[in-house]
This record gives sequence, C-alpha cells and structure tokens, in this order.
Amino acid sequence: MPNTHFSSNKQSIPDQASVWFARLRADDVTLVEQKQFQHWYRKSQDHAKAYDNILLLWERLEAPGQRVHAKLEAQTVAMQCSLPIKRPSYARRFMAAALPALAVLLSYQLPTHYQNWQSDYYTVPGKQLTVVLDDGSRLILNTDTAVAVDVSVKQRHIELLRGEAYFQVSPDKSRPFIVSNGTAKVRAVGTAFSVKKSDRDMRVVVNEGTVEVSDNKINVPALVHINQQVDYRNSHVGQVMAADILETLAWQRGQLIFERQPLSQVIKEVNRYRSGQIMLINPKLKERVVSGVFDIADPDAVVDGIKTTLKVRSVSLSNQLVLLY
Repeated sequence: MPNTHFSSNKQSIPDQASVWFARLRADDVTLVEQKQFQHWYRKSQDHAKAYDNILLLWERLEAPGQRVHAKLEAQTVAMQCSLPIKRPSYARRFMAAALPALAVLLSYQLPTHYQNWQSDYYTVPGKQLTVVLDDGSRLILNTDTAVAVDVSVKQRHIELLRGEAYFQVSPDKSRPFIVSNGTAKVRAVGTAFSVKKSDRDMRVVVNEGTVEVSDNKINVPALVHINQQVDYRNSHVGQVMAADILETLAWQRGQLIFERQPLSQVIKEVNRYRSGQIMLINPKLKERVVSGVFDIADPDAVVDGIKTTLKVRSVSLSNQLVLLY
C-alpha cells in the first residue's frame, strides 16, 4: 500500500477528501496514513471543509430513505385499513434493503476516487478513451475504467485497476506486453484482446493472435487463441471457451447486448455506464431473464425497458440512486 500523497495538479481537494474518507475506513489503513491524514486535514481550511462535507453527506444519506419510509408506511397503513386481514408491512422490508443501499452507494464511489488517483488514465461512467503508447500499442478504455501504465526497456506492464479495456499490441519480442488485475496476468507479444475486471476476477477475450493467461501460482498458462475467451475466477484460470466477439466487443460500437441474462447481471453491467447506481432490493428479481440490444449512450432506457417488460417498480431516492423492487 503506497503512501497517500497528493499532487495539486492531479486531483482536486474534494477528490482528495473522498480518497481519505475511503482510506480511513479501509481494513488495512496504517498509522502512518492516519498521521498523513491529520497533516493533510490541518494544512488548510479548504482541506478541512472538504472532508467535513463528506462526513455531512454520509450522515444525510439516510434522509431520503426516511422520507420514502414514511410514504410507504402511510400507504401500507391505508391498505391494512381496507383489508380484513392484516398484512406484514412492506415498507419495513423495503427500508431494510433501502437504507443499506444508500451506504453502498457512497462506499462504491469513494474507492473509485482512490483508483483514479492511482491510475495514469481513467474514464468516468459513460465515457471511453483511446490511449496510444510510445511503442504504438493502443489502449481503448471502456466506461468507468482505470489503468496504471509502466513501460520500461524490459517489459510493457498495464495494471487494470477496474473496468474493461481493449488492447492492440505492437509486436516487440524483447518486451512482453502484460496486463494484470493484481492476482492474475495476461501476456501477449503482438495481438488484440480485451480484459474485463470484476472485483478480483477477470475475463479475457482474444480478437487477434494468441495470449497466455496465468495466475500467481506455478501452473501451466492457458493459451487463448482468436475468437476464444477464458475467465479467471476464485483465484483460478478456467477452461478456454469459444467467444462471441460481436457481443463481447459491442461496447466499441456503442451497444449493450444481453442474450437471456439474469437481471442481476444486467443491472451490474448497466451500472458501469451510469454516474449513479441501480439496485435490486427484491431478491426474487435477480434471476429474471433479460434479452435485448441497448444504446450505451442512454443507460436509463434499459431501466425503462426492464420496468415495462418485467413489470418492475422503482423508487428514485436521488439522481444517483434508483431502487428496483
């Protein structure tokens, strides 16, 4: 864990405050970092004000939920008065999921600020970025992606901190091109492939040539050829399988394609293209199946389609948080 220093020309004071808020609540925060925070906080009134605003935001996140709680309780009481049999309060069950969702929203955003600070290049939700390295290799960063680049005379190393990227590698046998998610790596010489990171797992899809995918253990690397893919999951490299390139790389054409995907997986993907979060608070909805082709420039249209097709209801607690139930 590197020391948390900031450069004024790299990150704004509010972003610095967000990074500190995330680090101080991490399990691995050190005494050195706590002292660094105290020094940063006392350095200027702007620092203190920015951090205090984050604390205030955290406290106020429950307020919208309480308003929804009161509204739903009133509706439930009205229903119970008109029915001969008293029903359990749906509002209580709703808020049991809604209030933790508010905390999840902020806890999701804060690590993102920290990853952006660690990165050399990053994209915000809904945006893409093309980067050309000195050797001519091209990196296409999809939405909500961050990468750290380390190019030396011995190798070209890209760490995918989060998100998804497509790599077009210029051949150079003296300098392997390696993409890592921190626990596994992809090695290529001259090829084109995509890597998508999800938590500690990742998926590798090859569009040209061949790559090697390996973990940190002494295992034989998996060779992945053109039109093939492999998943790294639960600290293991899985079986190489055929890949649907048109569907996997649809994001480069501005599309999201779902073919009988569970709603939970669809929501997880759509969230990458929005500045806020959509959350399923009714567990019965998770395995509902969704198919369709959607425009990544309008992720809210996916929500509208889901609500209409699956007869799902929603509540917006803010512009950043939509709850489906």
